[in-house]
Order: sequence, then structure tokens, then C-alpha cells
Amino acid sequence: MKPKVILPILAAVTLFSVLSVATIHRRQQSKAEPVGTQTFHVRGQVRSVDVANKVVRITHEEIPDYMPAMTMPLNVKDVGVLAGLQPGDTVMFDLAVTDDDSWIARIEKVAGDEAQPAPKIHFKDLEMERVQAGELMPDFELVDQDGKKIHLKDFRGKAVVLTFIYTRCPLPNFCPLMSKNLSDLESRFSKDFPGKFQLLSVSMDPAFDTSEVLKSYAERYEADTKHWSFATGTEEQIQFLASLTGLTYEWENGLISHDLRTVLIGPDGRMVQVWKSNVWTPYEVHRSVAELLSPGKGSLTGKANTTARTTASK
Repeated sequence: MKPKVILPILAAVTLFSVLSVATIHRRQQSKAEPVGTQTFHVRGQVRSVDVANKVVRITHEEIPDYMPAMTMPLNVKDVGVLAGLQPGDTVMFDLAVTDDDSWIARIEKVAGDEAQPAPKIHFKDLEMERVQAGELMPDFELVDQDGKKIHLKDFRGKAVVLTFIYTRCPLPNFCPLMSKNLSDLESRFSKDFPGKFQLLSVSMDPAFDTSEVLKSYAERYEADTKHWSFATGTEEQIQFLASLTGLTYEWENGLISHDLRTVLIGPDGRMVQVWKSNVWTPYEVHRSVAELLSPGKGSLTGKANTTARTTASK
């Protein structure tokens, strides 16, 4: 074959190979990460590892232009990345963030720093104070998005779904996900249980999340505040409510390091169920409420432990 013919053929074959490799690479990337994913390379220290729930709690350095140094429970999608991790390990990890999710895509221990024991948690262990299923939930007072005082007793006769948020929360699968889920529940409950439910989003950031801020936040989620309230209170009132549900939170560098709690309270004011993470689905809660509101359930004379607890200071 003549050289003038061979050269164009070789060039075409080379170009085809390059394009094929690029296409395969793009396909691999699309499988690994959704379109629009931001990835941050972060250094931190492991505080705890929860393999069962695919969560690792890490004290991390500042993520420039995204998040200050904080201690956060972070999700993983592949539990294998947690293999061998221990509290005190210094790590480098890739935090992947989309519009509605975040997770650790890669994590590895780094040499150079000796492992340090996990420090004592600054917030007290509230789990022992938590109201248990079947116990009467103490009354509490908050102020809603309209500046009106509300109490748990105001919702007697209704199924109450309560969760915790704060409007400046940066991770999409924490507070924003809770609000999206409650928005979904509002639509489901309005259709299936009209007049028989109340949704309550409680802010942990009373200094910033004033009634005006919460009202604007409610509008963002197109909430009907007749049956979905956004409320906060004094620091003492929020801490009291957190202790009843087992929620832990603390301030770090202007933001709140916190875990998650979503609580179902029956029409008789008793604790029914607590979801401790962000993995619950609106379908799951809808099913629990349907069972609760079925005939013979959620009555004011249920056979539950009536242990009395202190009420919130007003």
C-alpha cells in the first residue's frame, strides 16, 4: 500500500481510538457521578463509624467557598469505603455534592499524624432523656412563622410529624431533604388524611431563623401553614425539645453540626416512632400514619406508659 494512502488510514484509526476512549471515560464518569456533581477534596479526622447506617462522623478542615471547619455525620453509598476506619484516624476524602444529595465518594487514611482518640462530645448524651415509644410527649411552647405561640397540645386529635431544620444548612441531604420530604408528606396527607395531621419543622437556629425568615422559608417549599408550621423558640426550649427526641447539635464556626430526628406523635400526644437519620422515605412515614389513624389506633386511652416528664420552661 502506498504511503499516501497508509498515513490517512493511520490518522483515522488513531482519531477513532482517541474518541472511543473519551466516550468510554465519559460513560464511566456518568455511572460514577450524576451530572452536575461538585467534588471537594477534604482533610479530616474520624470521630465515629456507623457501618450499619453507612455514616462516618468526621471533624474536617474548612472547605473553601462551601463550608467552614465542622464535625459532621457524612453518608457513604459504598459501605466498603469504611473498611478499616477507626475513630482517631486522619483521612483525606472526596465529598461529592449535588443539588439534592451529598456523600463521601472516596476516603483513605493518611500517614504523618498519629491517631488521636476521639474527643469527648461537647454536647451531652441526650439519648437517655429521650421519650420512648408509647410515652406521653411533654407539652412545649414555640413561636411559628407568623409570630404566634404554639404548643404541642394545640394539635391533640391529629397525627404530628415533627422534624428539625435550620435554614442555613449547607448539605442538601440534611435539612433541605427533610423539608422536601415534609413537602411530599403535605401533599400525601392533604389527600388521604385531611384535617387529621400537622407537620412541624423546628429550627435549631433561633437567633437567625426569626419568624420572618421562617415565613420566607415556608414559601420556598410552597407550604400551607394551616397544617405545616415552621417554628423556633429560645435556646432552652429548643434544647429541651432536642432532649426529648434524642437530637444532638452544637455550633461550629457559624454553622450547626447536628444529626437528624423525625418524630411521629399520635393524636393522643404519645410518642409513636422516631427516625434517626435521613434515609426514611415519605412513603414509609405515610404508611405509619395510615396505620396510626386506622380505627382503634391513636386513641386518647391507649395502653401506653404514662410516665410523666417535666414540661418545657416558657
